[in-house]
Amino acid sequence: MRDLRPRTFRLTISSTIFATLAVVSLSGRAWAAEGDPFADPDSAPAPKAVPSSSKIPAAPASAPSDSAASLAPGIVEELPASAYPEPVVRGLYGGPLWLDMQGLQWPYTPQTGIGISGYGWLDNNYRYTRIGDPNQSPHNTWLLQQGRFLLRVTPTYTNGSWFVQAQAEIVANKDQNEVQPAPGVVDADDVWVRTGVWQSWDVTVGRFQAFDVYPTGMGLEINTYERFGAYDPQGGSNGIVAVPQLYAADYLLYRPAGPGNIALHLYPQKFFRVELLGQWGNTGSENSIGARPAVIFDMGWLKLRAAAEYQYEFAQDPAPMNKNTVRNRGVAGSAQFVLSPFLELGVNVGAAVFDVADSKNNGREDAGSSGNRTSFGGFIDVVPLPGSLPNLMLGAGGNYATLHNLTTDPTTGQYEQSTNTQYYGAVQYLFYKQLYLKVVGGYAKSHFQNLNTPTPYDDDMLSVRVRVMYLY
Repeated sequence: MRDLRPRTFRLTISSTIFATLAVVSLSGRAWAAEGDPFADPDSAPAPKAVPSSSKIPAAPASAPSDSAASLAPGIVEELPASAYPEPVVRGLYGGPLWLDMQGLQWPYTPQTGIGISGYGWLDNNYRYTRIGDPNQSPHNTWLLQQGRFLLRVTPTYTNGSWFVQAQAEIVANKDQNEVQPAPGVVDADDVWVRTGVWQSWDVTVGRFQAFDVYPTGMGLEINTYERFGAYDPQGGSNGIVAVPQLYAADYLLYRPAGPGNIALHLYPQKFFRVELLGQWGNTGSENSIGARPAVIFDMGWLKLRAAAEYQYEFAQDPAPMNKNTVRNRGVAGSAQFVLSPFLELGVNVGAAVFDVADSKNNGREDAGSSGNRTSFGGFIDVVPLPGSLPNLMLGAGGNYATLHNLTTDPTTGQYEQSTNTQYYGAVQYLFYKQLYLKVVGGYAKSHFQNLNTPTPYDDDMLSVRVRVMYLY
């Protein structure tokens, strides 16, 4: 019988957070007068709002006027535009680079209180896949609606320079193919505590996403089926896990399901950001440790990003049958160019090596589970009529990924390998600076050349996705 306690626990957390916000809203004035309960009782209470001493501008020049819906002024409020810093232009307004905070320290809230923010989106998907394997049906058609709603709660205590924050992101999922950190109707993304000096440095501990160094533009987004590419959807030998995915220094990039992160963030200049991230914990059957340094050099019109990573996993149980070890390491980098308000584009590249040793080989390397991953790609986004239609954006992009393991064909001596080629085109319109309507059309082609496949074959896929997204 399935254990229902995890889901019940998640629902309890969500109910508790909403109840807490309601209580805080009703008692906001009394709480504000109390100040910091851990402070010296003879000292003055914490200020509600202190001008920041940061050398980095707080509010982006392209941001709309604040539209905060205050529930309890200074205590609980919807985060204003100034919470999303833009010391240099992040990208075309409303576009994928603009939505990516690019390693900046946010939410930037130089006042004590609780900020709320988040998003909600729904995708309606059409997917048509042609199967090259003659032993399967020749094609597959799939209609699907997916959705995701996220409520972000960020309590902050600050004296205007030093600060301490905590953040929780409560997620409601609708038929997600890749849920972070684990499948469920109600989940959590961010769960972290951070302290430091605004726009200078901080230490963050918990579950959070690392610096992203491989932006894909308006398509191939996380939690979408177009990102996977073409695969055998009927459970053939070349299913979804056999299709090589783009490599974005991503063994330690996304929020871990079991291990936890600790990272030192440094902001020595407004155009230079550093993340030194470590990760450890266990994945259920194996312990995992790793490190991932990343840097972002950002002049606004030119953005350079790079990251390297190393991950080591080993069995918790020392029994001979459990002596499995995994070593993953790689590097990835990218460059983006922004000519606001007309054009932005970027190129990406990544390469990784993975080695698995298990009990089947007496602790030696397993050729079928070890190998190399590489990928490269790019994107371009255009606002064709910035004067008359500034909210209309067009985009296109693509990516090529390849994977080969160390198993060789005894006849040819070639490695087993597969490739994944993906292209997309997109049209987006932004209503009232918060409501998005986007249509993405995609094409993908995968090639499989494996020993369990009598002859190499290709799958290809046509897809259309319509997204409605609201930011708050």
